[in-house]
Amino acid sequence: MKPDPGHADAAALRDYVEAVAELLRVEPAASWSEYGSPSTAYVALADRSARHPGRLLMLQWSDRTGWSLALEPAGAEEPVVLLQWPAPARPRPAVVARRVRDALTELAQPLEDGKGVLS
Repeated sequence: MKPDPGHADAAALRDYVEAVAELLRVEPAASWSEYGSPSTAYVALADRSARHPGRLLMLQWSDRTGWSLALEPAGAEEPVVLLQWPAPARPRPAVVARRVRDALTELAQPLEDGKGVLS
């Protein structure tokens, strides 16, 4: 029996997402990917932001929009995107991890006088 034609692509996407998760010190069980149209991925982060008390952060990816750092949804709400890296849509895992670590460092700082939004 021949393997599903998308099997290799699905496995490559899974390996890519798990490499990003590993560089962020997230266990593979806290990430998932789905190959399709669109292809998507998710990495649960244990990090919180001083700017968003009580909210966990997540990393999400789509082959159409690239990577984004967002607030985990509460209930039925959509994730609130804090920062997005649309291009390239699939950078090397080390590039994704560096961008996320830089963003987490910034988010760890409370906003001065309540001004500004991470962009």
